[in-house]
Amino acid sequence: MNLKKISILIISVMVIAAVAWKVYDHQTNKKNYLTEINEKEILVLDNIYTSSDKNITTFKELLVENPDNGVLLTKLGAAYIQKARESGDPEFYVNAEDVLNRAIKIDPENFLAIAELGSVNLSRHNFKEALELSQKALEINPYSSYSYGVLADAQIELGMYDEAIQTIQKMVDTKPDLGSYSRVSYIRELKGDEQGSIDAMKSAVKAGSPIAENTAWCRVQLGNLFYNTGDPETAEKIFGFVMKDFPEYVHGYGSMGKIKMHNKEYTDAIELYKKALEKNSLPEYLISLGDAYALSGNKEMAEEQYQKVKFISSMYKQKGVDTDLELSLFNADHNRQLEESLDYAQEAFDVGSKSIKVFHSIAWLNFKLGNYEEAQKNIGNFVPSKIIDFINSGNTFYSVNFPELQLPQFQNAHRLIHIHENVPGILAQINNTLAGHNINIAGQYLKTNDQVGYVITDIAKKYDPAVISDLKKIPHTIKFRILY
Repeated sequence: MNLKKISILIISVMVIAAVAWKVYDHQTNKKNYLTEINEKEILVLDNIYTSSDKNITTFKELLVENPDNGVLLTKLGAAYIQKARESGDPEFYVNAEDVLNRAIKIDPENFLAIAELGSVNLSRHNFKEALELSQKALEINPYSSYSYGVLADAQIELGMYDEAIQTIQKMVDTKPDLGSYSRVSYIRELKGDEQGSIDAMKSAVKAGSPIAENTAWCRVQLGNLFYNTGDPETAEKIFGFVMKDFPEYVHGYGSMGKIKMHNKEYTDAIELYKKALEKNSLPEYLISLGDAYALSGNKEMAEEQYQKVKFISSMYKQKGVDTDLELSLFNADHNRQLEESLDYAQEAFDVGSKSIKVFHSIAWLNFKLGNYEEAQKNIGNFVPSKIIDFINSGNTFYSVNFPELQLPQFQNAHRLIHIHENVPGILAQINNTLAGHNINIAGQYLKTNDQVGYVITDIAKKYDPAVISDLKKIPHTIKFRILY
């Protein structure tokens, strides 16, 4: 046998072996092949910036010929969930629940349908059910990044923060993408690591498709993070690019409305919130529109928006979406139906949610009602770490009567805290005083409410001690201290 024939024989054997192995591998791991493909197909629905109407129509047409196709039912469920988010109509969650339950009945191990059903429960604020469903999905397929995301979201809403951190780490290890990085950002924000939160959200944006709706959402969240650290200028730039790249995007209008509110440009804010509400009647933008009217002096129109908030919350509840906790916090902020709202917040605690949001609501409502001991008790459940954070870094995030700031960590610098009456020109006087002593500013953050202004200034290690006395002498100063 010559060399050529030997070579051909060897190659033939290798080809046959490869084909045989592939057939064997596909048969023995058939479910893994199919579920991986299906998950990619489901997740792509969230990654295309387009109306979900076309997807819904397409899947319904295909199901006419294949009514028992579990994959199509799961895709239709995902499309209904996306439609509910786009429109703000909770009826689509009812539709999603129906088709997903059909998919699960056809194949009880359809982990994607189970995880999607968990997502429906998240949107309805049924967090315990979402927790259980996501755990069940992960028992079937422990490599489903989507299921880890649903589980982490449920754990966060239930106040299971340590468990959520572990889940998010598993999600990142499984699939480092927009979904996992954005959750890393949120948990870091909750832990007070603002710079780490910004870095993670930047990674989420970078990982997403430039034309994806979820990328637009992450860009808005990135802007919010800068806004919350006292950098509205950077936030405004980010929001502006979002509006340019995603015209007619509801959160583009809403986020820019917040900037206009910050700048006290209430007429512009009102128009932006109106445009957002034309796209989606989200309670958060109704509340903001009401607040914009109130600050502009139009109390009648403000009240009209606040009444709509109550109506929409009732409509949501009829469709299975529980917004009682969010309504309670709104009522606390606006001194409305305080006793009833406290009952709602307490009910959220009683059914198992131990999140910061729940303790915050109960404490704030008790304070408004004059139940100061109860308020102190609930504050004590989450404020010790916040007090330590304020002492160590100057952070005031989650303060209820003080301007909220989340600050990046600093090194090789002194941090100066200046609290003053909210009158024009204080920041300029602070900077003129520092300049007069030839002091370089490494970082500066400002946040105000109606009564108080709060300025954090990081300066170089070496400075003239006389500047401290001069800063304390600035008119309208309430309190000044050197943190480090």
